[in-house]
Amino acid sequence: MQKIKLPNNLQTTINYHSSYCELHTFRKNGQDVVKPVQRMVIDGEVVCPRCRKEAQEKKLEQVENTKFKQLEQLRRYNTLYKESHVSDATILTATFENYTTECEEQGVNLNSMKRYCEQFKEGAVFNIILQGNPGAGKSHLAYAMLQELNNHDRDAVPKKTCLFVSVDEMIRLIKDSFSNKDSKYTEHYFTDLLSNVDYLVLDDLGAETGAIDTGKSATNFVQSILYGVMNARQDKVTISTTNLSGKSLFNMYDKKLVSRLLRNPQYVIFKDTKDKRMEQIPF
Repeated sequence: MQKIKLPNNLQTTINYHSSYCELHTFRKNGQDVVKPVQRMVIDGEVVCPRCRKEAQEKKLEQVENTKFKQLEQLRRYNTLYKESHVSDATILTATFENYTTECEEQGVNLNSMKRYCEQFKEGAVFNIILQGNPGAGKSHLAYAMLQELNNHDRDAVPKKTCLFVSVDEMIRLIKDSFSNKDSKYTEHYFTDLLSNVDYLVLDDLGAETGAIDTGKSATNFVQSILYGVMNARQDKVTISTTNLSGKSLFNMYDKKLVSRLLRNPQYVIFKDTKDKRMEQIPF
């Protein structure tokens, strides 16, 4: 065996061994040809240097893949907090636990949302419409559900994504991008984002047209965006909050869009709950 001289500061002893590893090949004339690699004795162990190098590279690749997956999981987890657009920042602290129930209807609706949330965790797919009086806590319950889903199985692979978007705020940002070329909030950006998240809340649907009692119809521009999103979400969960009645939804939006919003729906209706925000006004 030929001994390899190493610098004095390296303690490893390496000698060539008389045997060869024949696991390695190269391509020649369209065929795999074995290229024998002479084994070495490293610290008393007979090894193939190429096998050892490949094993080290594979281990390093696994470490890098693990890091990438962890970063991807964190990115997906943070979608709710970094990509959501709310019109009322107080919503960001909403949970099921801090939703106040001052009447029977609120308690019933809270329990319904908790039940639907558990069904989503088990893999169910359907849409939810939170509908009725303004200021009743519809947005609170919708965001609370996203918080619960986002924290469920945080390390699951792949991690499911959640997003909360005020429809009115989204349309404003898209229109702003027409004159602000540095804005990332283009129609394509929102359509792609909203189409692909696993759990989406469309908040205050109908508010983008102004007062809900005006009888206005949504513009073709707005309808085109929402239709594109909902058409791509046939196999995903969409949760909508609105002050509009069912009849008003059909008056405001194209029936093909409404039919997608109401696909396999569960309704959470607020008829008796008072507007909490109006109650805070001192007159």
